This record gives sequence, structure tokens and C-alpha cells, in this order.
Amino acid sequence: MRAAQRDARFAGVRAIVEAEQAGAPGPRAARMAEAIRARHGHAVKAFIFYGSGLRDEAVPDRMLDFYVLVDRYRSVHGAGLKALASFLLPPSVHFLAAGDGADGGITSKYSVVSLPAFLRRASGRAREPMVWARFSQPCLIMACDRPETRDALIDALASGILHFAGETQPLLREPFSSRDFWTRALCESYRTELRAERPRERAREIVERYGARYDALGAAVFGPPGADGKIRLPASSGPERLAAQASWALRRWTGKPATALRVLKAAFTFDGGLDYVLHKLERHSGVGIEVTEHQRRHPLLWSPVLAWRLWRRGAFR
Repeated sequence: MRAAQRDARFAGVRAIVEAEQAGAPGPRAARMAEAIRARHGHAVKAFIFYGSGLRDEAVPDRMLDFYVLVDRYRSVHGAGLKALASFLLPPSVHFLAAGDGADGGITSKYSVVSLPAFLRRASGRAREPMVWARFSQPCLIMACDRPETRDALIDALASGILHFAGETQPLLREPFSSRDFWTRALCESYRTELRAERPRERAREIVERYGARYDALGAAVFGPPGADGKIRLPASSGPERLAAQASWALRRWTGKPATALRVLKAAFTFDGGLDYVLHKLERHSGVGIEVTEHQRRHPLLWSPVLAWRLWRRGAFR
């Protein structure tokens, strides 16, 4: 019975993820994907379009976010240090501008990760929630090289959502609404990162924006709610609850340093990286600092000093 229930839950979640893929990317996203493919050629196996760029693609100056899935890191970075760094601490981050102001210039920050690594991380086979939690949010699979790749990605996204739910559910004791559940889940994942926004407010904003979707996911994972809109499940045992709390605590202890390392790597490995990081922090937190040209040329050297200044001014929570 349990296997049958798991299969039914997976089928329900997968159907929601697959239905979302019926949407077509807008012209800005399609054009940027073409520009990224032109840069990296046959190494690209698929794109995942996500984030605020997907939510607000029509906003002309909105930077677009992609995960670019490639066959292997050496196809993009060669056999040097960047390929090794991407393997050890994925993803590698890149910036690209396409067109110009006259015809609607587009900018993108995109993350390169190998297809096998993405499938493993998105499906929940990684302790840190950076991928399986992020892609429990709406996303659009674009330009797959093969139908089998698309199917594997949909399977991984559905598995990741179920894993996310399973890791969060023992934390809740009382009957809960679907939206309260996914807000708590996203909040827990945001607390494992260095973020400028307040985790709960940001989580609530996203869940309310896609309220019908999260209601459907809640019903697919837990079954339909009661007449009062609440989901009632057998209470988790004390050991189960303690294990879930310990897992999320460990993710917080390890996730924030890992996020800091990725920020340092991003600032060091792509053009304009330091300015991008500072711009994003200021947009979300309202905290900005001035940097010198020497600091821009040597971001790795100066990053501890800049990070300290930002933390003292409240850019990180």
C-alpha cells in the first residue's frame, strides 16, 4: 500500500510539473537562450528558466535567470581550474547581455551545471536544498536536446518536490493549510542561505503569487484538505520530529558558509561579478556600499572586507 501511495503521489506531482511545461517562453527568454547556446554550442543539453525573470519577464529591465545544463564542465571551461571549481562547488555563474537598448537589450545571469549533477541535486539526492527547494517553485524547461532529457528533468523536479515535502512535514504539528505548509518549507530552505530578504516574508510572497499551484501540490502530496481547508495527518513521532529539526539545523550550519563560498567564486569567476552581487544585495536589502576599481579588479582579495562591511550594515540575515 505504501508503495502504491508513493507512486500515486509522484504521479500527481509529476502531472502538475508537466502541465506547467506547456507554457512557452516569452521572446526575451527565447532570444537569450539562443545567445547562451551560441556561446557554449553543443555542450548545452537544456535550459531551466526560473526566478523573478520568469515571474516578471515582461518587465523590460528584468535580468533573466537560467540554469544551463551541459554535458560536462570541461566542455565549457576546458581542463583548468574553473572546471575543477565548478565540479567541486557547482554551479559556475556567468553574465551575458544580448542586443542593445535600441532593440530591447536583455541581460542574464545564468548558472552552468552538468546535467547529471542537476538531476541528482534536483531530485533530492543532495543534503543541501539549494536545487531541490529552488526548483519546487515554478520553472520552465527549454530547448532540451532530446525528449528523454525532458522526461528525466520532469521526473527529477517531481521527486525533488516530494523530497522537500517529506523533509518539512515532521516540523508541523497542528493541522495546516497547503499554503502555510509551503511557506514554512520555503522559509526553511531560505534560512540555509545568505539572503538579503527576510525568509518568511519572501516565502509567503512566492506562495501567495502561485497560490492555486501550491494548493494543487498540497492536495497531490497529502490528499485533499478538509472542509476548513486544513490538512490533517498522523502526528510525527518525537524521534522523527527531532531528526527533521536536526537535518534543517545542519543545513543552516553548512549552507551559509557554502553560499558565501559560491558568492566569492561568482565574484571572482565572471565579468562584472562583484557589481552584480552588490546590485542584487542592494535591490533586496536596501544596503549598498561603494567599491574602488582596485577592489573590482581583485574581488577575491577584498571580498572578506566587503562582506564584513555588508554584514555590519545589515545586508545579510
